[in-house]
Amino acid sequence: MAQDFQSHVKQTTADSGSSDRDGTPYSTKGKPAPTEAKSRDYHFDPISLKFRDRTLEDRFAEENYTKQIGLTRFSIAGGALIFSLFGVLDIFIVPEILYEAWFIRLAICAPLLLGLAAISYAPWFNYRHQTWLSFSMAIPSFGVIGMIALADAPGNHLYYGGLVIIIAYSCSLWRLNYLLSTLVSFATAIAYAVTVVYINPIPVDMLINNGAFLGFAIGTNVFINYVQEQQLRASFVDKERLKAEQKRSEALLETSEAANRAKNDFLAIMSHELRTPLNAIIGFSDIIANEMFGAIEQRKYPDYAGDIRTSGQHLLSIINDILDLSKAEAGKLQLDEQAVDPVETLNATMRMFRQRAAELKVRLSFRVLDEIPWLIADPRLFNQVVINLTSNALKFTPENGLVKVELALSKDGDLELRIIDSGIGIATEDIARIFEPFVQVENALSRTHQGTGLGLPLVKKIMSLHGGQVELKSAVGDGTTAVVTFPSSRFVQDKNDPSALWAT
Repeated sequence: MAQDFQSHVKQTTADSGSSDRDGTPYSTKGKPAPTEAKSRDYHFDPISLKFRDRTLEDRFAEENYTKQIGLTRFSIAGGALIFSLFGVLDIFIVPEILYEAWFIRLAICAPLLLGLAAISYAPWFNYRHQTWLSFSMAIPSFGVIGMIALADAPGNHLYYGGLVIIIAYSCSLWRLNYLLSTLVSFATAIAYAVTVVYINPIPVDMLINNGAFLGFAIGTNVFINYVQEQQLRASFVDKERLKAEQKRSEALLETSEAANRAKNDFLAIMSHELRTPLNAIIGFSDIIANEMFGAIEQRKYPDYAGDIRTSGQHLLSIINDILDLSKAEAGKLQLDEQAVDPVETLNATMRMFRQRAAELKVRLSFRVLDEIPWLIADPRLFNQVVINLTSNALKFTPENGLVKVELALSKDGDLELRIIDSGIGIATEDIARIFEPFVQVENALSRTHQGTGLGLPLVKKIMSLHGGQVELKSAVGDGTTAVVTFPSSRFVQDKNDPSALWAT
């Protein structure tokens, strides 16, 4: 029995000790069973270094921004200060444009850089912040190019060194995107080339020298920035995979613990369900065996024999439910298909339940609403569906309540079996989970109703094997309607020829 249980425990997440309408334990917290996380694409493009997964790219950008924004603000503000202090060099290198150079440094570039650092505190700055940060590289670069355009020799061919410093500073101290830093670097190189060739020409030998060093500086810093960002993204992927594995491990641990709780609840319920009829069988058997009321002809013995039979049948039904559900979960439950008359089967089953309904003081009615065709189905399992659902309806309907059983054709022409009761009902949020075996829920209304918790899951499995479905509609205090649907493809065209089916 423990092996049967283990084979079909699928889902449980919360506290134990209660049962659903069928006695099936289910979750108080309503958490779904942990499932294996969908595989995520962690690859990024080798050229753009962008993740293929847009969600992953957004998360990387957000994490990178959060970690780096403090250093970025400090570096930009520090860059504004350093750029301003280089104005001392202007006194010696470009004295002829000293005031123009200081104006560029102190009145244009430094305020713009400090302004960028200031607006980084705005809540909208995170949106396309890399574009904003690219200006922190472009502003001083084009400021230096402006000085080169105005300066005489030797300033116009010496200040290319300032461009090298700016590019190295921007590519190293804050996390400017590799593509953007490359774009700004090449734009700077082009602007410098136009300036020293057309606007303020410098000697060819100086042009070649400066171009070589500037090109090498740009290439080196672009490569370093590329490697840094690649390693940063690889580290991010490692952390994401570690987080996913931790979540998976936690989910597996929770599943294991929940399954263990479900096993304990199952054993507690089963010990009660099996012990009660067994005690009755043993007790009444002892009475008869010891002739405690006299000779065997004593009229009480037939009553006890009837109780023994009833308890034995109940015990057998529990064991059959366990075995059937276990087989269904393992894919080994096979249909013994025959021609079945639903009306006659329901009539026979209702006769069996009328006495039980009378004992419970519940009204039980059965109606056939349409011309019902025969079915190709497993007679035993068809009857099991009817018994389980009707038994549930009676069990959870109070005195003077009503249970209605109806056979009808749906709008689509399928066969519908409806069991409608005026019982305690089921919470809407629990209906989706109520067919799962050994899932726990806290339901004070159902605590007094014992059950194995296998009936509804077994009904679902049986209907799945028949290509049909079962649906519950319910609300707490408003009763429950169970609708079982057999597809029209299982209708017998000619009841004398069970192999002939209606086409769907």
